[in-house]
Amino acid sequence: MIKQLILLFHVFGVFFYQLIFSGDITVQQHLPSSIQAGNEVTVEITVHKSDVTGFAKVQQIIPQGFDVEPIETKGATFSFKDNKIKFIWMSLPVDEEFTISYKLKADATLTGDFTFGGKFSFISDSERKNIEMEKATISVIKESVNDAVTANTEGENNSTSIVPVPAVVAIPVVAAEVTPPTTIKVVTVKCVRTITEVEPGKLKVNIKINKDGVKGFARIGEEIPNGFVASEDNSNGGVFSFKNQHVKILWMAVPKDDEYEITYLLTADNNTTNGNYDIKGEFSYLENDATRNYTIDGSSFDLKQPEAEPIAIAAEEEEEENSVIVEPIENKITSTPSPENGVTYKIQVGAGHKTVSSKYFAKKFNLQNKVSIMNHEGWIKYLVGNYSKYKEARDQRETVRKKVKAAFVTAYNSGKRITVQEAIMISNQKWYK
Repeated sequence: MIKQLILLFHVFGVFFYQLIFSGDITVQQHLPSSIQAGNEVTVEITVHKSDVTGFAKVQQIIPQGFDVEPIETKGATFSFKDNKIKFIWMSLPVDEEFTISYKLKADATLTGDFTFGGKFSFISDSERKNIEMEKATISVIKESVNDAVTANTEGENNSTSIVPVPAVVAIPVVAAEVTPPTTIKVVTVKCVRTITEVEPGKLKVNIKINKDGVKGFARIGEEIPNGFVASEDNSNGGVFSFKNQHVKILWMAVPKDDEYEITYLLTADNNTTNGNYDIKGEFSYLENDATRNYTIDGSSFDLKQPEAEPIAIAAEEEEEENSVIVEPIENKITSTPSPENGVTYKIQVGAGHKTVSSKYFAKKFNLQNKVSIMNHEGWIKYLVGNYSKYKEARDQRETVRKKVKAAFVTAYNSGKRITVQEAIMISNQKWYK
């Protein structure tokens, strides 16, 4: 036995693979070059993760005839099933470098050379990344023929010691060659998307997923039309992101239920016009360690975003028209503001409590002037033009009124709204009807 242990330590070697990814992410695999049948050794995997965080997984395929028991998981969920070992982290260890390990035990009847590989999977920029570990070979050896003869023939003559040797050699060879048949399951994934209106300009997208036994990594990817912003609602344990009009929901370990749902919200911006829009996407998953994509049928929806009707303010219009009456003006003005950057006159074409599309006035009134917006006393004021002289504004008002009948002149002093009467006095200009 001592001789066997010495032999084992002498042949112990380290096989490792180091793949540099994104600058300084590395993975190293350490395992012995040989193991004696019926014995166990320790396998270590060292990960230098740099600044990677969140979901991650180490996975290896273990050849038939070996058993595995975890030693150090570093907080991962460990599983060994169908000859696969998995270390899964919902959140990676904080250390930049860490080592996980497990016991590897060879069956007493096993012999031959066996290959070990694996991969480290993680999330970077909302995408699943893999680092493949270089394959390494471990040899399973039995007692030598001479040792077997010595152990079985002590006190007997050599003529009988040779008899059991062929049987000892023949049995493990047959066992190593026999591989039980495997059945490959055909995965039938199905996803259905529905879109419902939550309120004008806001919609909820629901995707019902039947994953048919899919495990491990999965992803939903959706292409969102321009003019809409997506936000998270219910990702069912996945990581949600929205960038460049693409929604992504990622799972390193897909939900256990074969049928589950995810939802997210769509909000139209103020410049998005009413009409019909489309969403398309796909569900990606792993099948026999290969990435498969299921295309989700495209969905159409109608945007019914009501545009606020600007309200013309008649009282202000009357104020402008009656400004020629001297007495009310003197009574109203308590102080004369300094002109500072000067008085300007604009033409108000409407007011309301909700911002409307920049195309609203062109579409409704055929008004081609550039419309600007100012907030004043809780109202959103819609204005055209910018004039230093009241007469210029008054003349342009008459042109605008051919399209927007309620248009009237307003005045500003250094960007602050003042009455037209005040503006005329400050700028020493004349009133024109």
